[in-house]
Amino acid sequence: MKNTFIILIMLLGLFTFGCDPMGDIYDEIDAEMAKEYVVDTFNLARETAPDAYTLTDADYELSSNPDVAKYKNFSDYALPKDYLPEILNQKFTAPDAFEMLVTYNYYSKPVVDSANAYEISSDEYNEMGQSYSNFTDEAEAETLIAKLLDRKVYETEAGTEKTVLYTLFSKNDTRYIRVNADNTTEVLSYSSDAYELDSTDYEDLGQGTYYNFYKISNAESGVVDLAALRGHTLPKDYSCEVYLNYYDTYVVYYFDGANWQVKNSVMAVTEPLNYALNSEDITKSTWWADPAIKITLTSDDYNLYPETSNYQNFDLRSGKVPGTDRAKLVEMIGGMLDANHNPVEDQQYLVNYAYYDGSNGTTNIRVIKTAGVWSEYSE
Repeated sequence: MKNTFIILIMLLGLFTFGCDPMGDIYDEIDAEMAKEYVVDTFNLARETAPDAYTLTDADYELSSNPDVAKYKNFSDYALPKDYLPEILNQKFTAPDAFEMLVTYNYYSKPVVDSANAYEISSDEYNEMGQSYSNFTDEAEAETLIAKLLDRKVYETEAGTEKTVLYTLFSKNDTRYIRVNADNTTEVLSYSSDAYELDSTDYEDLGQGTYYNFYKISNAESGVVDLAALRGHTLPKDYSCEVYLNYYDTYVVYYFDGANWQVKNSVMAVTEPLNYALNSEDITKSTWWADPAIKITLTSDDYNLYPETSNYQNFDLRSGKVPGTDRAKLVEMIGGMLDANHNPVEDQQYLVNYAYYDGSNGTTNIRVIKTAGVWSEYSE
């Protein structure tokens, strides 16, 4: 009887202690199932990333930046490195280190190089089928000038830009003129608080037949007379109608590797992004974009320095400029960015440049401007 009691006590003890390991196993199973549920839910809510993808209007609306969502593009003030990953995070999943080529819209106002503009000649207007030395339609002008450049301006380097100056003619336009305190005038593109000439003003200035001025020069002298006639306090802006209008019009073209194209304010940009998969917490996985703004130097840049203008590259041979002096190279590239690319302080720039070191080649350098000084960026 005593032995039976002891055996029962041992069995009860075994049963009691045997429950704890099983409970731990169940907890581990529950935790693993919960993790799998999170992973499955995360992946089901997202597509498997393709090798290449172009953002749609609906994609931009996923951005937390209101300008990106509204205008459907990125810019210097809403950089892809800050707002592109958050869009992709909501759409795609992928294996760790997967690379996807992403095409998106980027806004950057073309840099007009008026000092070195290619000016359309009278003969070229005729060559393009114009009866006079001007165009009357912007779209037609841009198309015909691109074809003219294809015929007359030889280029080999994709991305090269060229500013073109032509005359645009228009009839019966509202023009804005400022009369200064010394009675000099300035033609403005617009003025929200301009004095608008009425019929009485035109009549008092002898322009009552058509209630406008014939040319802008007539309008300038006319509003000076009106200011004196009405006793206006100067400076003052005026709005008036002008019959014949000729506008100096600049348009920036770029060479795409085959043809000259108009460089629009919004251009498509393609860059690779990589997926960083967090195996511990998949919800913390993210797409990673290079924070640098990518720029390829063009002839406008190389022409800034005598050392680079001749061969459109940097001579990296010893004894040359910049030669082996890396700091000088950074200084020259920084000068090019300052002159032509409107750089932002504390922003990385990945600059692609051509060089000669005994043979021709191209490579990149990562630079940053801090407190007005350019330096090579390093982590």
